[in-house]
Amino acid sequence: MSYVNILDTSNKYDILYADPPWKFGGHGGTKWIPASFYYNVMSFEELKLLPVQNITRENCILFLWTVNPETKKCIEVGESWGFRLITLGFVWYKERANVGNYTMPQCELCWILKKGKIPSDRRRNPGVKSFYSEAVTRHSQKPDEFRKRIDMLFPRSRKIELFARQRWSDWDYWGEEIND
Repeated sequence: MSYVNILDTSNKYDILYADPPWKFGGHGGTKWIPASFYYNVMSFEELKLLPVQNITRENCILFLWTVNPETKKCIEVGESWGFRLITLGFVWYKERANVGNYTMPQCELCWILKKGKIPSDRRRNPGVKSFYSEAVTRHSQKPDEFRKRIDMLFPRSRKIELFARQRWSDWDYWGEEIND
């Protein structure tokens, strides 16, 4: 488990797990604190320019957390990194409602995108469920359970978390909040 420079093309991964620091939309006059209050954010165009393809193997899976109002733009970021949308991977029920423009969102979505074929170590039918319920802790921090589920699906794949906020056993990481 180590910090990785995504400009270094010697590091190649089968699995990418990313919760980008999305900069998006307004708040419609409601009480709302933007993500930039908690950490540095990036525009969709800035995220598209990241050289993520430098660290991917020919066959690679991207687990990509998105912001619901801008799902299409978020998926376009993954596509700009060389992936194509496959399916919805995870739904996190946050056990609280947020202020929204139409309904009060309570879930975050993590999509699965693929480059090439599915990595060869995928376990078939390991009992990994897409839905998970856990209360929110720190702003935008995802529950550890999702990394555990990815480990169950791809037990031997080389993994990296992009935009990481904490270290995770047997994974490499890249992120402003935990750079060495």
